[in-house]
Amino acid sequence: MIEEFWGLKEKPFLNTPDSRFLYPSGEFTEAIARLLYHIKEVKGGISLITGEIGCGKTFLSIRLLESLPEEEYSRALVINPKFSQNQFLRTILVGFGEKKNYRSRYSNLLLLEDILERNINEGRENILVIDEAQLLTPTLIEEVRLLTNYETPQRKYLQIVLFAQPEFEKKIRKLEQFNQRIQVRYHLEGMNQDETKEYILHRLTYAGLTQPEIFTDNAFLEIYKRSKGIPRVINNICENGLFIAYSLEKKVIDAELIRDVAVDLGVGEEGEEKN
Repeated sequence: MIEEFWGLKEKPFLNTPDSRFLYPSGEFTEAIARLLYHIKEVKGGISLITGEIGCGKTFLSIRLLESLPEEEYSRALVINPKFSQNQFLRTILVGFGEKKNYRSRYSNLLLLEDILERNINEGRENILVIDEAQLLTPTLIEEVRLLTNYETPQRKYLQIVLFAQPEFEKKIRKLEQFNQRIQVRYHLEGMNQDETKEYILHRLTYAGLTQPEIFTDNAFLEIYKRSKGIPRVINNICENGLFIAYSLEKKVIDAELIRDVAVDLGVGEEGEEKN
């Protein structure tokens, strides 16, 4: 219904990590480049990517895993790590494809070590990605640190990549032993004004846009000011903007309509332009 009104084949602004809609902003490209270099060339330690809510950390974690061929990398992804120690280890084991699980932490640690060593001997690096790492308890943070001890004198058995909200950085600054294990740090910012416009057009194009213009230039500017360039907020504003304009039978969305949508959504004040 709405898609037909706008000449689209599908909804362009859903907040799902569909790689077809990936827009490679400067920040996103820099973050993935740093991670891949460290994983492929340095091969050790912990990498930490932080960013505000909705800035694309989960999208980045999925893109990272997609960039690592299965024949060369054994990969495990942990999402929302609110577990006990043993549940945490069992989740990692499942991620690495191991169905066998033990009741004791010690037995699961031995099993994990065997799996990591086997993968290395078969020519595959082990990558553990933990999304929403700010949810890790102090006990699990220490567990993550201890996992980096799996190694020989020549190499690490396991590389760990953490994606977290900024408060995680403050937490680990007080944990010196853990903090020293982090070899890559990068903070994702919101997109700038030009990238925000390109991001919107990119998603519209992949959704099958046929008409030349949906948003005016002032509407793009208003979206940027209201969203601070955060992808999830952009999506929410644009999705609601399309619906409201459809209900009003308006074929072009202007700044006034975007302001009304932003107020309805409770999206903050107008921001300063990012250079």
